[in-house]
Amino acid sequence: MTDSRVLLREHLGADYRIERELSGGGMSQVVLATDLRHQRRVVVKLLPAGLTAAISAERFEREILMSAALQHPNIVPVLSSGRMQGVPYFIMPFIEGESVRARVRRGPMSVRETVNVLKDVSRALVFAHAQGVVHRDIKPDNVLLSTGAGAAVVTDFGVAKALTASRHGASAGPHAPGMTGAGMTIGTPAYMAPEQAAADPSVDHRADLYALGILGYEMLAGAPPFHGRTPQELLAAQMTEAPAPLYTRRYDVPRALNALLMRCLEKQPSRRPESASALLRLLEDPEVVSGAFAAAVPTRARRWRPVGIGAAALLATVAAAWWSRSGAGAAAGTPAAVALDTTSMSVAVVPLQVVGDDERTRGVAAALPPILAQALSQLPRVRVVSDASVRTLRDSVLASPVVGRRLGVTHLLEGSVQGERDQVRMTVRLVRAASDSTEWSAILTGSVDSVFAFQDRVARVLRDGIAPLRPAPRP
Repeated sequence: MTDSRVLLREHLGADYRIERELSGGGMSQVVLATDLRHQRRVVVKLLPAGLTAAISAERFEREILMSAALQHPNIVPVLSSGRMQGVPYFIMPFIEGESVRARVRRGPMSVRETVNVLKDVSRALVFAHAQGVVHRDIKPDNVLLSTGAGAAVVTDFGVAKALTASRHGASAGPHAPGMTGAGMTIGTPAYMAPEQAAADPSVDHRADLYALGILGYEMLAGAPPFHGRTPQELLAAQMTEAPAPLYTRRYDVPRALNALLMRCLEKQPSRRPESASALLRLLEDPEVVSGAFAAAVPTRARRWRPVGIGAAALLATVAAAWWSRSGAGAAAGTPAAVALDTTSMSVAVVPLQVVGDDERTRGVAAALPPILAQALSQLPRVRVVSDASVRTLRDSVLASPVVGRRLGVTHLLEGSVQGERDQVRMTVRLVRAASDSTEWSAILTGSVDSVFAFQDRVARVLRDGIAPLRPAPRP
């Protein structure tokens, strides 16, 4: 990359200052630069040399300039493009923030966060599709979470189409040399619609809706439907295999959201939402964010389910009691609001929801809450509330901010455990009670035959993940 930076510096001249290479470019090499004339930071994306030989640089540049006409708040625009010693490149604004890929690496996203991202991407698709532009490579790397705008923005619009259109040779298929890797002409195998995988020449806007369904699936489950397979296996799965419903990977997905994403993942384009506009309207349904869960949950847990945080659970077993009662203004036996100590983090641990009927999984789930509480109690400036504090709330339907106030806690720790043969998967999330927002999450897998090792790993991950979130000590 060093040689490319030197060549790029010479090619762009005094109008740009080349700074450093950025990671996560996928098919392209990405360099951060400063546009000195306009005093703005930009990224320069260069196609790899091996790909350049397979395309017409002139046609690629024309296609990219067509996409440059897209001006929308949820689309990262193309500012300019060109060729450097025959290698095509294009320049885009630098977006302060992170990609969805980077965000999901820290753990699955909450239902509300996921739906907000899906809405923003849908808005981008509504506009682009109206202009006749299909993205063809919607994936976590190409969706950026903008810190400044507070929204999701889509990048690399039209790049996959430009690569396809600029291939040398009219008969070049999607598996032509140099064009079969992830992020190339036909897109990225893990996110490709069946018609793309089959090299159907009539691919249209509904391929983007399929990819958006996989994006939503990954944000919620932590991995796409056919994760861990080779590119060839992924292509076959996209064409022939039905993905597992989301509720088999995560218990707290609203039924309406599960149905909508699975509809996006239909093999036949005609069975998906008819347009990005239609998908956006469906995402606006309140049931998508806060409706009944897709997976069955125990009756008692469903009655108590905190509204708005996407969890069916009861606050449970932990260390020492930190609640007080007030005779005035509180029902008999109901804890009154407790003043929060803002110099510490206070956490109520939620019993883990068990997905399925496996007895060994239930045993693992029952044993983990005390382990979680013990791990939290070892952190300075973190206190854990007791089971006695929450027993009177079990049959109530309370929003998490109310639970937080009544227990005097800042956070709720919730999760689920699911077993499959000799493996167990745990999803755990730390929710800020006052805002119903997920501050940290993780997915861990282990063996039911090595419960102690799994418990130790869960405790270590929990401590490492939550330690940076604690309030700073008083000076």
